[in-house]
This record gives sequence, structure tokens and C-alpha cells, in this order.
Amino acid sequence: INAFGQAKQAEKANELFQLMQQQGIQADLVVYSSLINAFGQANQPHKANAIFQLMLQTGLRPSNVTYNTLINSFCRTNQLDKAHEVFQHMEQQGIRPDTITYNTLINAFGRARQPDKANEVFQLMRERRTRPDQVTYNTLINAFGRARQPDKANEVFQLMRERRTRPDQVTYNTLINA
Repeated sequence: INAFGQAKQAEKANELFQLMQQQGIQADLVVYSSLINAFGQANQPHKANAIFQLMLQTGLRPSNVTYNTLINSFCRTNQLDKAHEVFQHMEQQGIRPDTITYNTLINAFGRARQPDKANEVFQLMRERRTRPDQVTYNTLINAFGRARQPDKANEVFQLMRERRTRPDQVTYNTLINA
């Protein structure tokens, strides 16, 4: 299933999943997450979500990887409200978002030219004591750059340095472009 997903053949991955079910083979969290990812990579988040709901009905508890995969599938198709709903569900279920969760949302809001929303996610990340990494800062700098807010991009850069996160070539290129 994972191989079909990586090959962008979500329907074949789903056929294999259906065959497993017909043969009475119980799918585990890895199988469900792989199928969710396959549909996400194929820009079919509604199908990814249907598989996620099916997984919940079986009683399996999603991991943060599973949630991140579903959030990313909605972000890839610019369905940010849906991505945020999944994020909220994740928190309600007691699954702690990780750096990847926050980076995915920050990136999606940045691409959608909503830097204030990206910054809200960044602030939430810090409030929840999840340490921003180099990718986090670069993504937020880029969000402000895309929105033609170079002063705010520079503020994020200064914060990055204050927090002792080492800038890299991407950081400087992003800041220059901002």
C-alpha cells in the first residue's frame, strides 16, 4: 500500500486495502496511515478523510503521524479550514502536535498569503512548548515575505537568532527575497 502511495497510485493502494479486508486481514495503524497518505499525495483529501473515519470506527487510535498526514492532505489542496478542524480534533483526542504539525500549518497559511494566521500557529506552538526548528523560522520568514511584509520577516529572523536557532542558506535567501 505504501509503495503504491509513493508511486502516486492511490486507487491501486485502495484496491489492495479492499482485498485485505475481503480476506479478513485486519489493517493496522501503519496500513491506514499509508492509505491516508496515498490519497493525500493524490490530492484527494476527501478520500483520505474517509479512510481516517473508517480507521476511527475500527477503534484504532491515530498517532500524530496519522494526523499530520491528514492535515497535510488538506493543506496540499488549500482546504485550510478542514486542516484546522483536524488539528483541533487531534488536540481534543489528547494527541500532542509536534513540530511537523505546526510547520505544515504555518507553511499552508504562508502559501495562502495569510501570514497573520501562520504567525498565530507559530505563537500557539511556542505557548504549547513545542520548540520551533530551522524549518519553522524559515517558513514563517517566507510567509511574511510572500505577503510583502519584510519588517515582520526580519523580526522573525531576529527572534530566530535570539532563540539560538542557527540560520542557514535557505534562511538568508528567504530573508533577501522578503
